[in-house]
Amino acid sequence: MTHSHGGGSAQGVLVGAMWSYAANVLRPAQALKQQGLLETEVLGDEPEGLPRKGLGAYFSDRHEQPVLLAHATEHDHLVDEFDRMAEVYAAFVRPFSGPIFDEALTVIGRYVGTDARILDAGCGSGTELERVARLVPDGEVVGIDLAAGMVNAAHRTARAHGLDNTAFFQADVGDLPRAFTGKFDLVYNCLAHHHYPEPATAAAEVFRCLRPGGVYCIVDPGPEWYTRLSAPIAKWADPGWIGFHTPDEFRTLLARAGFGRTAWVGLLPGFGVAVGQKLART
Repeated sequence: MTHSHGGGSAQGVLVGAMWSYAANVLRPAQALKQQGLLETEVLGDEPEGLPRKGLGAYFSDRHEQPVLLAHATEHDHLVDEFDRMAEVYAAFVRPFSGPIFDEALTVIGRYVGTDARILDAGCGSGTELERVARLVPDGEVVGIDLAAGMVNAAHRTARAHGLDNTAFFQADVGDLPRAFTGKFDLVYNCLAHHHYPEPATAAAEVFRCLRPGGVYCIVDPGPEWYTRLSAPIAKWADPGWIGFHTPDEFRTLLARAGFGRTAWVGLLPGFGVAVGQKLART
């Protein structure tokens, strides 16, 4: 955890590294991609038969206020820092996450229509969730996070921006609400997966919560060259960091959870989206 290394200074180094990488690598690469000068790497099999008619709004009609846990969980200590940083977190992370999620949205957008019901599994302060909510005006986005501070911050911001097609739950991704079973067209997380203490359990829970044909999108670092460079600083400075996965490891993780089609779609240098599709039973 960060505080053992002088907390603020470690996070300052991490934020500086993120902003520098965004300015010197991610943004220029994004410009090249927009000019058609940077090819997208795709490994494996992307989902098929999509988009289709979505499940529409459900949770946002029933839960106007955030639904918070009445009890502590075994992983609460991993999000203490995020609870304290909830209001300022987005400002630190957005310059880095922005270009990555720009590209991820183009992938997610291929799989859903405007009436999709989507789960953000690790919504943080809601920066990405708001962008997805605008993609699905006839559907909804449900945000979950284990940090109550993040859940409350995301809810306040979404309401302030007039996004009523959203609902928020405090929940552990490894123990999602029973009411979520089979209820989502697509589940995604953005730069949250490397904080998951039990990735296999999380993948199994997401699988349970998807309808047949539904898709799980994990936006995270992947290529080994990037994760090798980044792991030491992440371990030192990133509160709650658990570990990175390579594209092959992501696909294996998804396959073991039951996903029938798995892929890795490159986004920008060092980052991509691991994709799994829950096939309809034949």
